[in-house]
Amino acid sequence: MAENLTVARPYAEAVFGLASEEKSFDKWQTVLCAMSEAVKDPFYLGFLKNSSSPDDASKCFVKLLTGIIDTAAENFIKLLAANGRLEVLPEIYDEFCRLKAKHDKVLTVHLTSARRYADADLEVLKKKLSEKYDCSIDLEQHLDPTLIGGAVLKIGDKVIDASIKTSLVNLSSTLR
Repeated sequence: MAENLTVARPYAEAVFGLASEEKSFDKWQTVLCAMSEAVKDPFYLGFLKNSSSPDDASKCFVKLLTGIIDTAAENFIKLLAANGRLEVLPEIYDEFCRLKAKHDKVLTVHLTSARRYADADLEVLKKKLSEKYDCSIDLEQHLDPTLIGGAVLKIGDKVIDASIKTSLVNLSSTLR
């Protein structure tokens, strides 16, 4: 949801700033992952949202995560509960991971194709993308037989569609 991402971004940036100051990126990533997974359960999220007060919700959430979180994370939970934002924790986690990858100079690229590419071809693609974007590449390959042939590359918010399916759709609309 775009709205949740808009709400989540400032929280993720604040936590990222704290993690950067403390040099505790991995700790915060683990903590945010645990928080995110907890609120993905619709029954537990409903329980938290229906608590008698934000303070009760945060106490229950902190109790669930005892042993995983520290005082800073506990304060973060209290802030989110007080602002009624516990449900955006998955988006906060995703945005934090994106910020961490950018900081670590790692770019995730999604390659969607009709068939699997050979490892050698994938390595060549990773090398070229690494040179172009000056960072290391995390390449995720997905299969979609409806593409017929070719591939679709998703690099951040950029999409390069070189699939036969799209070419045929474009040709069809041109001929109309």
